[in-house]
Amino acid sequence: MISITGFTHRDALRDLIRRWMLDQLEPSDTTELLQLVHFNSVYVGRYLPILAEGILRRLRGSRLSSRASFTKGDLKDQLVAHLPRASERADRLIAAYRAEPGLYYRETPYCGRLYFVEGDGRRIYAGSSRIKRIRRLAEKSARRVVDWLYGEIRRRAPLGPVDPEACFGRPVDETGEGQRAPVLMLRRSERELLRRLRAAGPDRLSDDLEVNDVAGIKVIVEPGDEGRLLGVLQELGCRLVEREIHRGDYQAVNLLVDYSPDRGRILAQALPAKVLRVFRDHGIGAETANRWFDAFIAGGEPSARVEIIYSDYEETLEGEIGRCMHEDRIIRQRRLHAYQSQLAQNVEFLLELIFTLPAAPDARLERLPVRLWDRYLPDYFDEVKRTLFRLPSVELNPD
Repeated sequence: MISITGFTHRDALRDLIRRWMLDQLEPSDTTELLQLVHFNSVYVGRYLPILAEGILRRLRGSRLSSRASFTKGDLKDQLVAHLPRASERADRLIAAYRAEPGLYYRETPYCGRLYFVEGDGRRIYAGSSRIKRIRRLAEKSARRVVDWLYGEIRRRAPLGPVDPEACFGRPVDETGEGQRAPVLMLRRSERELLRRLRAAGPDRLSDDLEVNDVAGIKVIVEPGDEGRLLGVLQELGCRLVEREIHRGDYQAVNLLVDYSPDRGRILAQALPAKVLRVFRDHGIGAETANRWFDAFIAGGEPSARVEIIYSDYEETLEGEIGRCMHEDRIIRQRRLHAYQSQLAQNVEFLLELIFTLPAAPDARLERLPVRLWDRYLPDYFDEVKRTLFRLPSVELNPD
């Protein structure tokens, strides 16, 4: 159904997603999902800093240092700490940021690493690497699937311009007079699509949806140095898949590359203690978990896709505290997502379940708690998550 191209064993994860979308749970799924999510987290967490450091050390020299970062506020603080060169615009942006830092989404969780060039008593930000957080990964995966479903629905109901909110967000008798026929046709098309999918099975679902940015690197590159960066990527064995230039408010260049990590370096260390604790909680000992991890990495695809975004310092600053702040773009994407039917909500919850279930204290399921063709209130999804993670009830019920 959807391929997370920065992962290994991505076909297995794609097939599991495809089956779960059609309510086909197999007894081994939760154990397989435990490995697919946690082992891939370790895999990406190890190969990504290796690649990022290799790029930056070749571009910026040997005086490179790095450290982990857990909030976007930390990244923004380091970005504005030392300007490589002065400019009126940069001075205004930094002054505004320092005057009211709370307006800049500083508490946004971040799972990444920051890289610095050391020299002359200063530590200048040079770039970062980050693993897409599970919530964002589930959200983006769901958006890809929902967009495909909406395209299929529209293809079976070839109408002119239609207001999606009128079609799926309100009762038919509350829509405008001119919208009622299209609304009814689109809703029939949605039901027919679900009926066809259930009858045809998982193979009927699209096989070409991808999320390419689970592993991401941002690099500050001065104008004219793109050739050096491309040469460095070639030296590191990366194969260029796509190059996209962003213009307008957001100005940067986005590269997708296929990178073949050194499996020996990935397996040089045992699994982290926090991952071993998760497996232990599911009755799987450390020796077995490490043996499974070795086999998982050895048997996976040889390459992983990485997103590399580069821009000069000024445009990097605009992307973090200026005219095209990353968090503002995320909010706009969520608001502009047109198709918000019950089906869309079910897909979003199912994808969130797939990526978060392995972190639950008891990641076992007797049946899937959501079916795409059923109807639920958001309260139900909240209760499912509360139960899975053993959170206390907040209901005012003395019993």
